[in-house]
Amino acid sequence: MKLKGLIWFFTITLVLLSIWILSYTYAVKNFEGSIKTKAERIVKRKYPNVNNDERKTLVEAETQKLLDSSKESVIFLGSTYQKCKETELNLGLDLQGGMSVTMDVNLVGFIKSNCIDSKDPKLINALNTATNQKINSDVNFITLFCDAYAKQNGANTLSSLFAGKVKDISINDKDDAVKSKLKTIANGAIRQTFEILKKRIDKFGVAQPYINLDENKGVINVELAGVKDPERVRKLLQSSANLQFWEVYRIDELSNSLKTADEKLQNFLNGVNEGDTTKLSDSTLAKKNQFPLLKYFDGYQRNAKGEVMSEKNNPRMPVYTPNIGFIMASDTANFNSYLNNELVKNTLPQNVKILYGVKEKAAKGNQTYFQIYAIKTSNISDKAPLDGSAVDEAFQGYDEKGKPCIKMNMNIMGTKGWADLTRKNIGRPIAIVLDDIVYTAPNVNSAIEGGQSEISGNFTIEEA
Repeated sequence: MKLKGLIWFFTITLVLLSIWILSYTYAVKNFEGSIKTKAERIVKRKYPNVNNDERKTLVEAETQKLLDSSKESVIFLGSTYQKCKETELNLGLDLQGGMSVTMDVNLVGFIKSNCIDSKDPKLINALNTATNQKINSDVNFITLFCDAYAKQNGANTLSSLFAGKVKDISINDKDDAVKSKLKTIANGAIRQTFEILKKRIDKFGVAQPYINLDENKGVINVELAGVKDPERVRKLLQSSANLQFWEVYRIDELSNSLKTADEKLQNFLNGVNEGDTTKLSDSTLAKKNQFPLLKYFDGYQRNAKGEVMSEKNNPRMPVYTPNIGFIMASDTANFNSYLNNELVKNTLPQNVKILYGVKEKAAKGNQTYFQIYAIKTSNISDKAPLDGSAVDEAFQGYDEKGKPCIKMNMNIMGTKGWADLTRKNIGRPIAIVLDDIVYTAPNVNSAIEGGQSEISGNFTIEEA
């Protein structure tokens, strides 16, 4: 009897759990269906004369835009759309399609960048041998390389490749010690690659992605169920992480153009053509879609009362923040569509590029938001004044107060470029950007001449 009762208990529990999961699945499908219907109406209104194939593509794009902007919308039992997506029945790749990718983290570039002479024939020979062996081996690439180099050039010769370039390796280190230290540094690079890929995957809106790291083999497995554009995903996953240093605009330097762009965008959203004096003077339309852009921008440092703070020695000079505003994660789809509007693009300065900071959690509730930065690009190209090729070494350290900070050493070319960039921006921030995400924008106190920098802030050890 006890066994029968236990069977009934597990059966009822399983049924209730299934109903609970299926209820979220039903809510998600219902909500997505209503969003698709809304997208179809929008496309039909905007593009009445397109053929069926074009209409299907437009509807998919509009549906995705609406879903992206609805992630924080509550749709079922107090749960947001994003939370329901995470709870719904996971159909997996077999049932709903998608893509599965196995990525091999290439450590050849890592070894070359940490070597004194990246064109050394002995180094190249050992790297080629290790690369060929790696095809049919599960052995760690660092081990294959170190063993190949020792076999080709004699024991205890490895340190001569890295001593003086890698901080922890000295010329007297034996091969085993060099191999161990290289593995530690390489594993850090592999983990960093893994974290960058996780952030990139977040952009695709996949509710239950599978991403797994085999640190010893340097292999990352990714499964993305329901992905609509696998080629785009593949390109983004395989692209190199791009570290850049940018000058930034302050909010006061963009206020006039932002105001003009905001007015033009409001008229566009209200269907008011330029020069239409009747509609322009309509007081009802003037209040409709008001401040579509300006509501996201601020850029002034404020006190606890919300008042704009001023410089101590100049009460008329406000204190500016490195960012020019912030936006809730649920609004990013609309905001991006506004920025891509031709009227807005033609009004803002040509060398302005809007970037987001890292995702942050709001002080109250479960909402998330991004800080907005205005990057100064060149009128000729999007090439940054300084990029990752200028950095010789970067690591977590501690400032004079004992707080975690980032220490950074530039190479010869980077030292000059960094000195020029910091000298030009004394009293202003410089944005440090990875994969078009602003991770920090420290203020420059003085020109940095020696190539050694310290970036301080309210970092935890893990963040630094």
